[in-house]
Amino acid sequence: MEIFSIFYNYLLWIMTILGVIVFIILQFITPAYGMTYNNRWGNSVRSKTGWFIMEIPVFAAMLIMFLISLHYGHGFNWVTFTMFCFFEIHYLQRSIIFPSLMKGTSKMPISIIVVGVFFNTCNALMQDPISWFWSPQFIIGTFLFFLGMVINLSADRIIRALRQDKNDNNYYIPYGWPFKNISSANYFGEILEWVGFAVLCWSMAGLVFVIWSFANIVPRSKAVYERYTQFFGEEFTKLKRYKIFPYIY
Repeated sequence: MEIFSIFYNYLLWIMTILGVIVFIILQFITPAYGMTYNNRWGNSVRSKTGWFIMEIPVFAAMLIMFLISLHYGHGFNWVTFTMFCFFEIHYLQRSIIFPSLMKGTSKMPISIIVVGVFFNTCNALMQDPISWFWSPQFIIGTFLFFLGMVINLSADRIIRALRQDKNDNNYYIPYGWPFKNISSANYFGEILEWVGFAVLCWSMAGLVFVIWSFANIVPRSKAVYERYTQFFGEEFTKLKRYKIFPYIY
């Protein structure tokens, strides 16, 4: 157990440092998927397949760790189980429901998928929630988590509805809440989810997850904003939207 504890602490610090490095790198390199797709990142697969392969490992890893924890005598705990369910609800949506609802025939590079699998699996291994139900941290974190999920799902629904059919590969400007002030409302919702999860867990692992999410998603929102500007010009810029954080960035 002591060896595991040492490894766990090193993993947290390594992932924190890598998160900062990735954030810096992504200011200069734009991963090629979605609106920013190009064929310079190697062989690609359909985005539906890519999202499933990239997101399902973290869902499976967390489930396996939870079952192992129960088997080896940690016992059932309602708070731990609740945190586990929150985590799994998000990744059930991202790995199975979200890809199944996608329209168009967009592609995702295999290299992006491999990096995503590594990141997601490491984040699953880091999560080790602590136990309190009625603390301010748990209540506030739970509220933020589900608020972020509502924003994320609402934004995905609006974006998906813009395409006329499953073969429509065009991009459109989304309107209405939650896109009123920001161009990447779906990403804002996802970051808010993981901020809430970090607060309700009140753990270093949750904080590292937020750092990694920030490092990946904020540069992504910048790239998406630039692509909207490139595609739509003044029609988009006159909306005066922020990239991801209302009235901040």
